[in-house]
Amino acid sequence: MRLTAQEADTLASAQVFSVKARPVVRPVEEMYLPSQVAAPAQVAEVLRHFTGVQVKDYGGVGGLKTVNVRSLGSEHVGIFLDGIQVDNAQNMQVDLGRFSTAGIGTVALFNGQKSRRLQTAKEYASGAAVHLNSARPVYGDGSHGQAKLRGGSFGTVNPSLQWDKDLWKGVTLRTAAEFLTSNGRYKFPCFDTTLVRENGDIRSLRLEAQLFGQSQRDDWQFRAYAYGSERGFPGPVIRRALGFPFSAERQADQDIFIQGGWNRDWSERYATALRLKYADSYTHYDTHPEKNPMALPYDLHYRQRSGYVSVAQSYVLANPWSVDLSTDLQRNALDSDVGQFVTPRRTAFTGALATRVAWERFRAAAHLVYMGAWDCFDSPDAGGWTRENGYRDAWMPSLSLFWSPLEGLEWDAYAKRSYRLPSFNDLYYSQMGNSSLVPESALQFGTDLRYTYWPRPWYWEARVSPYYNRVSDKIVAIPTSSQFRWTMLNIGVVDVLGMDVKAKAACQAGPWDIGATLRYSYQRALDHSTPGSQTYGNQIPYIPLHSGSLTLSAHGNGWSFAWDSSFTGGKWSRTANTPDYYIEPWSLSDVTVGRSFPLKAVRESSMSKLVVSLALNNIFNTHYEIVQGYPMPGFNALLSVEYKW
Repeated sequence: MRLTAQEADTLASAQVFSVKARPVVRPVEEMYLPSQVAAPAQVAEVLRHFTGVQVKDYGGVGGLKTVNVRSLGSEHVGIFLDGIQVDNAQNMQVDLGRFSTAGIGTVALFNGQKSRRLQTAKEYASGAAVHLNSARPVYGDGSHGQAKLRGGSFGTVNPSLQWDKDLWKGVTLRTAAEFLTSNGRYKFPCFDTTLVRENGDIRSLRLEAQLFGQSQRDDWQFRAYAYGSERGFPGPVIRRALGFPFSAERQADQDIFIQGGWNRDWSERYATALRLKYADSYTHYDTHPEKNPMALPYDLHYRQRSGYVSVAQSYVLANPWSVDLSTDLQRNALDSDVGQFVTPRRTAFTGALATRVAWERFRAAAHLVYMGAWDCFDSPDAGGWTRENGYRDAWMPSLSLFWSPLEGLEWDAYAKRSYRLPSFNDLYYSQMGNSSLVPESALQFGTDLRYTYWPRPWYWEARVSPYYNRVSDKIVAIPTSSQFRWTMLNIGVVDVLGMDVKAKAACQAGPWDIGATLRYSYQRALDHSTPGSQTYGNQIPYIPLHSGSLTLSAHGNGWSFAWDSSFTGGKWSRTANTPDYYIEPWSLSDVTVGRSFPLKAVRESSMSKLVVSLALNNIFNTHYEIVQGYPMPGFNALLSVEYKW
């Protein structure tokens, strides 16, 4: 719309383009962490309560944690940190247990993609996306900081420190450090005895530095990140003739990356965004056969390097119509000292052409993504560098719609195709790869109907989201004569029909904010690979038919109370839905109590406070497994003390 100043001949007319601010697709779930008196410590804990999400957890503080959205698999879920993807070309598994919520402002989940201006091409390409956005410090507030100490069950000690400081005009520095140690020992029942989980300890250190800058036309940030850990893998609990063997597998990681982003509005119509990243990851895996004679002797070292650059452009053709062009280029390299190991290199290009219109009541967006990857590798068998079967590509179209016919009533829908390229492990890993693998594709359809009603002091929200996904050419691993060697194949068709439901009620009663949120998810994910086979029509592994949660909360007078109960229905660990592979349903209840104490100001115009919270997890001591053979902890408690100034 066009706005003109009322004082004649003094101010020129200004034009405001609504397409810049109005999103076509809203996040299906979003948590604003600074508003939480006792925010979850890890991103995985936040996502565990989002509708339609399964977090695959191998147990303990240091256990691997990956996310699955609407049965697409973790490889189709993009994890974006300030708009730049956190990826892993070796196995495409992003361990969410490594990501702390410290310094994070919002955690948002999108089915499909955000469909906003100046996105990277990779954001358009993801089947689903989790966006972690930094809590930007406000320039002019001076220096601020927070020191936090968490500790409790399993010998967990987790201190952290964060400090923000204004440097010069519009530029703010943030530094952060966090240390975590835990012995990972907890009791669990197994057959007719009680055992203690062993070799689940972890020690990790995270160091970060960020620069934030903003001016009238420019907005930029830079991050340097370093993470190191040493942990044990307790392994699955399998009853054998000689008892329960001890797992002595260990893994050490060293991850370093630097990334930055710069947005500039060159005019009212034209804007650009530049994003850069370089990452270096080192992994050492050791089986320690001297401690576990049943283990095969492995002492493996891997180093992965990645360079990434993205340029996005957006132009407003006519209010409210805009066009975006995004191009990404990435180079990945993996080296190892494993015998007979290939040394793969990948250069990947992703381009996205997008357009959108954004009126107040109706919005639409469409895009077309092209993704291509050039692979080459060196191996003793190949006799040098080769590019045989080295190019893979895919086209991904998408359409998104938004309509708000009445105040408080919103409807949106999307249809898209997404692909995931084979990982280095899929193609080349130690005699198990298949260089002829094609990308795994997913066809996605979803709609969302949302109604909000706000007769103060009440707030009501209801949301219903049916969807359908079809996954084709699914990349699977078939075991051979050795459990350490696998054959990779493209097989399978999976049809997923599901629905997410959310209902929320909140009331402001004096100084208290009281709320209740109910979530339910239905996912029927069936294997339709081979008609007439024993597995045809069976539920795919680790997808429960029913799941849900109930959250009750109250905040006021410095106090915070939260009760969270979650339910996960029965599921199978194999496509063969037989009793041997059935995982029993389970429900958990967690309680969190927090108290904020205002303290005397360190200096005039500054504020400080002390926040104490106690989290009681699994208060009914439920014994359960998320992954078969990996028992989860029973009742446990964590106390947190945080000082903010």
